[in-house]
Amino acid sequence: MSGAQAADHAAYPNRLVKIVLAYEAGGSVDFLARKLSEALSTRLGQPVIVEPRPGANERIASQYLLSQPADGYSLLLVAVPHATNAALFPNLPYDTRKSFAPIILLADVSQLVVVRADSEYKTFADVVKAAKAKPGQVSYGSPGIATGTHLMMEMLNQLAGIEMLHVPYKGLAPLTAAILGGHTDVGVYSVSPQLMGLVESGRIRALGIPSRERWSALPNVPTFAEQGYPQAIGGTWFGLLAKAGTPPEVVQRLNREINAVLATPDVRSSMLNIGMNPVGGTPEQFGTHIGQEIDRWGKVIRSRNIRIE
Repeated sequence: MSGAQAADHAAYPNRLVKIVLAYEAGGSVDFLARKLSEALSTRLGQPVIVEPRPGANERIASQYLLSQPADGYSLLLVAVPHATNAALFPNLPYDTRKSFAPIILLADVSQLVVVRADSEYKTFADVVKAAKAKPGQVSYGSPGIATGTHLMMEMLNQLAGIEMLHVPYKGLAPLTAAILGGHTDVGVYSVSPQLMGLVESGRIRALGIPSRERWSALPNVPTFAEQGYPQAIGGTWFGLLAKAGTPPEVVQRLNREINAVLATPDVRSSMLNIGMNPVGGTPEQFGTHIGQEIDRWGKVIRSRNIRIE
C-alpha cells in the first residue's frame, strides 16, 4: 500500500458513502437501510445515501457492488437470498464466500406459521396429521419461491415427513388475502406490524415459530422445537457487506460505528417496532453466519429440488 492510499484509508470517509439496497424502496428493509444511513451519516461526518437496485433475487445489486472499487464507499445490504443464490443459480458470476467482505449482521426477523382463525387446524400437529392423510392436498402459501419463509416451510416438510403443496404469492398482501379468504390452508410469514395486527385482532392464529425461544411479543406461540422439531430454526436476516479487498481498517471502522448505531435507543426501538431484532457483532461472526446459511439452505434447496424459473 502506498503512503497516499494509507492516508486515504486513515481519513475514511472523506466523501459520500452509498448503501446499495437489493430491494424496492418502501418496505421494511428500505426502512432499515434509511434508518441506518441517517445514523451512520452523523457518526461518520459524511453523507450516507441509500441506492435501491432491486431485482434478480439480489444478483443485480450484488453485481453492481462488485463493479465498484473496494474502498468502503459502496456497501451492500443483503438478506437470506445472498446465502441461497449459490444453490439456486449454479452459474453465479461471483463467489458468495470470496467476493464480499462481511461487515456486520444488522438484524434478524422471526417467522410465523399461521392459519385463519377458524381453521380446522388448531396446532401444527393437526396440519401434519392432515398432510400425511392427504399428501399434496394441504396447501401452504409463501411470499415467493426461494424466500426465507418458503425454505423454512420446506425444511418443516422434510422434518415432519410430509408433502404440502406450495403456493407462492407475489408478496405479503396477496398471501394474506388467500389465507383470510380460505384459498390457502397455511401461511408462512416474516413477522411484521401488519401480521401482528392480524394475530392480535384474532383474524389469524399462529401455530409455531422457528426459533430457539418463544418470542416475547407472542409468548403463547410455541416454538417448533417444543413441538418435536429441534432443527426447525430459521428466520430472515439482514446484513451489510463490502467488496472483498476493502481495507480491513475501513471494515473495522464501519463495524464499530454500526454496532454503536444498533445500540442507540432510537434505532433499537424503531427496529423492534417493525419486528426486527438488532444483532451486531464482528465481521468474522457475520462471515461465519453467512457460511452456515449457505450450507444449511443449500442442503434444503438441493434435497427439495427448489428452483427459480
